[in-house]
Amino acid sequence: MSPTDFAALAAYISPGLIAFLLALCLLVWLYVHSAAQLRNLRQQRLEELQESLRIYGRLAGSLQTATQDAFNNSQKQHQNALIHALQEAKAAPYLTPHLQEQVQASLRECDTFRRELLLKSLEREMNKLIEERRLVLLESHAPGWGMALWKLLRPAAGPLALAGIVWLISRLVAELITYSQADVSLPDTTQSASWLIGYAWTRFVSGLIALLYVYRLMTLRRQNDLDVTASHFPTSLLCMVIAVVALFQWLGPEASPYILAAQLVLFLIGFRLTRGRSRSDRPYVGHPGLMKADASQLQDLHAIDKDTTADSSWADDHTRS
Repeated sequence: MSPTDFAALAAYISPGLIAFLLALCLLVWLYVHSAAQLRNLRQQRLEELQESLRIYGRLAGSLQTATQDAFNNSQKQHQNALIHALQEAKAAPYLTPHLQEQVQASLRECDTFRRELLLKSLEREMNKLIEERRLVLLESHAPGWGMALWKLLRPAAGPLALAGIVWLISRLVAELITYSQADVSLPDTTQSASWLIGYAWTRFVSGLIALLYVYRLMTLRRQNDLDVTASHFPTSLLCMVIAVVALFQWLGPEASPYILAAQLVLFLIGFRLTRGRSRSDRPYVGHPGLMKADASQLQDLHAIDKDTTADSSWADDHTRS
């Protein structure tokens, strides 16, 4: 192409079209970057599950070996390996608070009963992690129809958030310019313009909060009954309600302060609803309910010890005879 053709093409393309193409390229780059970041997070999540399963499996093997040695009345040859596995379990990425308390109790006093209780808790947590790993692999390699669609839409959270912020800023600037050009010669007009400017800023803050919580809702990681973070359902519900409340802006500019106040109240309520269970709500070593279960399990263990002792004494008598 000749320089004349380039000049004609540049004259044909308007600055608005150039800005639109640049913005479109930026949004596409954000989408690709978000998709790659989500893929890396999914891989990191799978590695954390694998690491937790390796640590729990090593501890479960040490506990089973120590339990068998206790039942066979042999020496505690694997005591050091068990202590090392208990200390290593505290570094597991998916260690739950309840399991951490049992590990600490076993480090203080690792008798037969505590080993049995910790082994059952480990098996329960390992089953959860195995199911979680299966779901992550299924989501990555063989997603369903709805999950495949969600995987395409979820990386668009970043570009949509950026486009929404640009739209909110442009609307705010347009409203401020319109209200500032009002006739200031009339006192009533000046007072009304001041209120409208305040309403415009309130709508902008309310819309920005709603947009941020929509982004939070789209990027919120799904939990499958893993006790490692706050509950997924209250967080999703609060994000959805805070975003939906902003839709009542269509009632008029006078409603914007009340809508913003409602969003702030919901934000403060979120600290109460999304926090983890308190220490008093979780069973601990010495809890009345746990002690009842412990007493029944302890009786079973004593019965097993009596049966083992009786069998060994019968075998000795038979040998003598």
